[in-house]
Amino acid sequence: MVRQLSLAASAVIASLLLLFSPSSTLAFQPATQHQHRHHPLASAVAGNDEKVITSPITGSETNIKYPTQRGSEVDSRKIINYNTNSDDDNSSDGGSASSPLLSLRLSHILFASQELATQTLDKLTKAEWNFEQMATSVSNCAETREEGGSVGWLNLSENFNSDNIEMKNPNEHLDLILPPSARQFIIDTPSKPGDILMVESNRGVHLVQVVDVMVDVRKLSYIKARKTKKKSKQQQQEVGGVKVYSNDMELGEPNFGSSRQGTKLAGIMGGALLEQSYDEVSKLGLTYKIETMGCQMNSADSERIEGQLMSLGIRPLVDYEEKATTMTDDNDGLFQETKTIRKSKKKKPDIIILNTCSIRDHAEQKVYSYLGPHAKRKRDGEDVTIVVAGCVAQQEGKSLMIRVPEIDLVMGPQYANRIGDLLEDVANGNQVVATEASHIMEDSTKPRRQSSVCAWVNVIYGCNERCTYCIVPTTRGVEQSRPVESIVDEVSELVNQGFKEVTLLGQNIDAYGRDMIPKRKFSDLLKIVGSVPGLERLRFVTSHPRYMSLGVVDAVADTPTACEYFHIPFQSGSNSVLKAMGRGHTREKFLQIVDRVRQRLPDAAITADVIVGFPGETEQDFLDTLDIMEKVKFDTVNTAAYSPRPNTPAADWDNQLSEEVKKDRLHRINELVLQHATERRARMMDRVVEVLVEERNVKVPTQVMGRTTHGYIVYLDGDIDELRGELVNVKIDTCQKFYLAGKRTDEPLQ
Repeated sequence: MVRQLSLAASAVIASLLLLFSPSSTLAFQPATQHQHRHHPLASAVAGNDEKVITSPITGSETNIKYPTQRGSEVDSRKIINYNTNSDDDNSSDGGSASSPLLSLRLSHILFASQELATQTLDKLTKAEWNFEQMATSVSNCAETREEGGSVGWLNLSENFNSDNIEMKNPNEHLDLILPPSARQFIIDTPSKPGDILMVESNRGVHLVQVVDVMVDVRKLSYIKARKTKKKSKQQQQEVGGVKVYSNDMELGEPNFGSSRQGTKLAGIMGGALLEQSYDEVSKLGLTYKIETMGCQMNSADSERIEGQLMSLGIRPLVDYEEKATTMTDDNDGLFQETKTIRKSKKKKPDIIILNTCSIRDHAEQKVYSYLGPHAKRKRDGEDVTIVVAGCVAQQEGKSLMIRVPEIDLVMGPQYANRIGDLLEDVANGNQVVATEASHIMEDSTKPRRQSSVCAWVNVIYGCNERCTYCIVPTTRGVEQSRPVESIVDEVSELVNQGFKEVTLLGQNIDAYGRDMIPKRKFSDLLKIVGSVPGLERLRFVTSHPRYMSLGVVDAVADTPTACEYFHIPFQSGSNSVLKAMGRGHTREKFLQIVDRVRQRLPDAAITADVIVGFPGETEQDFLDTLDIMEKVKFDTVNTAAYSPRPNTPAADWDNQLSEEVKKDRLHRINELVLQHATERRARMMDRVVEVLVEERNVKVPTQVMGRTTHGYIVYLDGDIDELRGELVNVKIDTCQKFYLAGKRTDEPLQ
C-alpha cells in the first residue's frame, strides 16, 4: 500500500512540476485553516536578571536584551535561548526553572524518497507551492493528509534518554506520525516559525514546517509582589454585584498572598479562570483606554493588545456616559408631566495602556508626563491598572517602575499579543516587567482593527541592521519572519470579513525570509499575497535601500493588486554621512532603485524619511541631501533633526551639531518637501482616479475621505454609510499640498 502511494505521489509531483510554473498565479492559493489543539501554559514563574547600563540621554538605567554592535549575532535561534535564572523572590521552588519554550506547532509532508522531498522543498522555498496543499495532494501520511499535513503541538519536554517506563511520554500520541527519532532530531535542531526541516525516519522522509511556538511568557517575566496589606486567600468580595475571586487561589503562585483582591481586574481574570459566564464578567464593566505613539508597527501592536483585552471581556472606554433620570411633575394635581433629563458624565478607564515610541527626542520624558495623572489616581486610592508597552518599555525596563512605582506592567513589543497572560500576575497584586527576548507567537485572539476597510498585517518583526543612530534593534529585537502560510491565512480571513486593502508591515520588510531555513524572498511573498482572491489593494512598508531588490519593483509592477507606492527612507544624500550612519548603501544605489521604479511604474508615488543634522554632517553633506530630493521629487518626505537615542553609537560621538544648525537645516528641507508635495499632487488636476473610501471627513461631515493607489488623500461629497469600502472614480478639481478633492464620475480612469 505504501509502495502504491509512493508511486502515486511521484506521478503527482511530476505533473505539478509542469503545471505550477513560476508564472502561474494558481500555484499558491490560501488553504483552509485547520483547528489545532493547544497545550495549557505552565504556571511556574522564574525571574530573569536584566543586563542594565546607564543611558547618557536620560541618566537612568536602560534595558539591553538584544545584540547592538555591528557584526554581532542576529540569528534568533541562537540569541533567543530561553535560559532563565530563578531566584528566591520569583521561583516557586527556589531551584532552576524549566524552559519557557514549551512546544512547537508542526506540519509535515511525508515522502518515500529524499529526491522527491528535495524537489518539493525547492518549490516551497520559491513560494511556488503551498505547504498545506502539497501535504493534501502528495503526502504519504494518511493520518495528516486530510488536514493539510497538520501534526499539532510537539511538547519539547520529551526525554529520550530516560529508562523510566512509568514516566508518561507527552508525545506518545505522535508515534504513528512522527516517530521518536524524527522528534528527537526536531527538538535538538534550533528552529523558528517558518523553518522547514528535512527529517528521515522509518516512515520515509519528512518535510517538517515549524508553524508556531508556544512560550510561557510568565516565565520570562520579572515579577515583584506589591507591598500591600495581606488578605486571606479565601476572601471574596462583591464588585458590581459579581463575586470577585483572587487568582492566587486558583494558580497557587508564591508571593501572591498580597494580591489586589476585590479589584475589578482580579474579578475579570478570576472570572476567566473560573469560567464564569460572560454576563457575570461583563457586569464588572471593566474598561480600557490605549494611547498609541509612533509608527504603523505600534498601531498594529495596539490592535493586537485590544484584541486580547476584549477577549477577556474588557471593553474600550466611552469617554462620556449618558445617564437618564426620569422625573414626574404633578402640576398641582391637574395632570402628570414626565420629564427625562440626560446628563453626560466623563468616565475614566480602569486599565490605561500607553504604547510608546522611542524614535524621537524626549520620548521618555513624554511617557513620564503622560503617566502623571494616572499615577495620581492610583495614589488617591482609585482602582486603576497602568500598563506601559512598546519601545520605551523595552528600552527602560525596570527603570520605569523605579521612576513611577504606580506602574503595574511594563512589556516590550514582542508581548503585544500576550498581555492577557501577563495581566494574570498583575491581578494577583504583582508588578510585572516582560522585556526578555522571545520568539513572536501567532495571535491567540483576533486584533481589534481600527478600520473596517484597511488592515495592517505584520510579516516580519525586528531589525538586524545596526544604523548608528537607531534604537529599533534594541527595542524590537532581531528579525523574525512569519511563515508564508500564516500571512496568507490572515489576509484571506480579512478579505472574507470585507476588508479591501492590506498593508504588509515590517521594520525592514525587504529582509523578509532571510532569517528562515531555507531563505525566502519578499518579492515572492508580494506576488503570493497579491493573488489572494477578493483582495483589492496591497501596500507594504518600510523598505531599506540596502536590501530592496529590483525584483520587488518588478513584483509590484506585475501584481495588479499592488499599489504604485513605495516608501524608501534614504536618510541622507551624502555618501560620507550614509557611511557614518552605517546604512550599508550609497546615494547611487538609492537612485538606481528610483530609476527602476520610474522605468516600470512612471506614475508611482515615492516617499521617504530623512535625518538632518547628523553628527559631523557638513553644509555640503546637507546640500547633497537637497540635491537628491531635487532629482527624485518625492511625493512626501518625513523629516527629522537628529536627536541622540540611548544605546546608539552616534549618541556618544563628540562631533554633535548645534541645535541652531539642525533647526536651520530642518526648516530649509521642509520648505523643499512642501514644494515637491505641491508639484506632485498638481499633476493630478482634471484626472480621473480610483479612490477607496475609508472614513468620513471629520471636518466636513457631508464629505468622505479615501485614498488613491498613490496614497494621496482625496475628499469628495458622499454618504459614508453608503460609500465606506467602495472603490469610486473621482475627477480631481482641487490639488493642495497634502490632499486632493473632486467629484464622483462615470468617466474611465486616466
